[in-house]
Order: sequence, then structure tokens, then C-alpha cells
Amino acid sequence: MEGLFSSGFGIVLYFVFLFGIMWFIMIRPQRKREKALMEMQDSIKVGDMVITNTGMYGKVVDVVNNLFVIEFGLNRGIRIPVEKNSVAGVKEPNLSIKKDDEFEIKDDEFEIEEKE
Repeated sequence: MEGLFSSGFGIVLYFVFLFGIMWFIMIRPQRKREKALMEMQDSIKVGDMVITNTGMYGKVVDVVNNLFVIEFGLNRGIRIPVEKNSVAGVKEPNLSIKKDDEFEIKDDEFEIEEKE
């Protein structure tokens, strides 16, 4: 057994083993995520609400080659061409107004009391 690892074959086998572990832990899952993202971007059609990598929401109004023409804003007048790979997902914005809980923190007592 000592002769196997002291030879050049043992070193090559060791590096192949390390590369195999690295492949299954790092490279393979990342490629799966990239493939799923590309499939999602290819499935976007006119009328879908999307979110870009910069966090802006818009509605797709046209698809040209590798570009989406996205309509931003509530006045429906802002149309910007965006590359397909700049779209992070299909998602609608949450425009509902959420009322905060009615609690107040007193500075001197560090207690939480309910507002009246």
C-alpha cells in the first residue's frame, strides 16, 4: 500500500478524488441554479410581471431577441429594453399598505406599552 501512494499514480488519484468532491459540492449545484434561471428567463412571455436584478418591478410588453421591453411605473409610459439575463424572476410587487403594530417603547423604563 505504501508504494501506491508514493508513486505518481497515487498523487493523480488523490487530485481526481478532490476534484470529484469539489464538483459535487460547488460546481454542480451552481450549474443547476444557472440552468433553472435560464429556463425561467426563457419562459417569460408578454404580460408577465418581473423583477430585475436591481430590484425594479415591471411588466413585459414585448420580447425581441435577447431583450425584454419592460414597462416600469404606474403611469405606463416608461418602457425600457432590458437584457434577459438581467431579469431575476417572475414576481408581482406587494403594493398593499400594511399597518404597523400599535406599540410604543418608553425610553426611561425600557418597557413596551400598548398605545391608546
